[in-house]
Amino acid sequence: MRTIITLLATTASLSGCTGGSYSNDEAFDDPAKDDTSTETDTDTDTDTDTDTDSDSDTDTDADADTDADSDSDTDSDSDSDSDTDTDLCENSWFAVHEPSYYREYDMTVYDFVSNSGAAGTGYLEAYGQGYTGTGEPAWVYIDSADGNGSGWDGEVYLTCDYGGEEGLFIAEWDMSILAMGSPMAAPYAEISPPRKVFPPAYEVGGAGSWTYSDTANMTDPSFGSFTAESSGTFVDGGFEEITLYDGSKHDAFKLTNTYTVTISLMGQTINGVQELWYVENLGLVKEINTNTDTATVIISRDLTSYSGLTP
Repeated sequence: MRTIITLLATTASLSGCTGGSYSNDEAFDDPAKDDTSTETDTDTDTDTDTDTDSDSDTDTDADADTDADSDSDTDSDSDSDSDTDTDLCENSWFAVHEPSYYREYDMTVYDFVSNSGAAGTGYLEAYGQGYTGTGEPAWVYIDSADGNGSGWDGEVYLTCDYGGEEGLFIAEWDMSILAMGSPMAAPYAEISPPRKVFPPAYEVGGAGSWTYSDTANMTDPSFGSFTAESSGTFVDGGFEEITLYDGSKHDAFKLTNTYTVTISLMGQTINGVQELWYVENLGLVKEINTNTDTATVIISRDLTSYSGLTP
């Protein structure tokens, strides 16, 4: 049963011309406009000049250019682009929008059998775009961990810009919980209201702090319905240089979540602090989640490999 509490403590703290010219130079040969000089000019020139060329040029070129240029282009730009474009925010620090990322970690997962942290492995993997149970568009990723047979595996749903506030918000999760190497429970949770777990990208390093208070309404095939009441404060810790497993150094954004979660199924309250480090275009690289009542590490993660990302 404590494995459920471990999972809840983890998920509760999840983390805009020049014109042309025209001329008409036709000859102006109008007899009516002859010189009206009074010179008598008695020259009886009988040159009748019967040139009857009346220039009857019947050029019938009426320029019947029928090019009406009706331009029947019927391109109504129906753009059948199948890109669902669910209008979700992208965030290079959380890197949830990348299409095929995979991050693997060395982990410590609290083991309820030994009542201590157990070494293990885990991963975060892209699942793509989806929708919450209420039809809201969401980024979905897989969160999986296994420490000495205790851990979890399932999907986390993140929405964007909720209630007039910008950032990434956890709205739902759907997990299978492992204990002693076997499935123990499979709770589905709706977070009401969705919890802000990350600031918008332009605020990273200067987001200050924000508080939250929410209820995870859970349904499990074995345990029925129960809740986890959570409250806490996220604090932007600025940047710290961090060395990754491959020796590369990066400026990592640190985010600290101080939280309290109470699970109705057990009537137990956990107070904890979750420290998270993110690298731009890579996402989460390190986590330490500690139960401050017992000074026990509930979850720790250290990145060991990744793909589909370019920090």
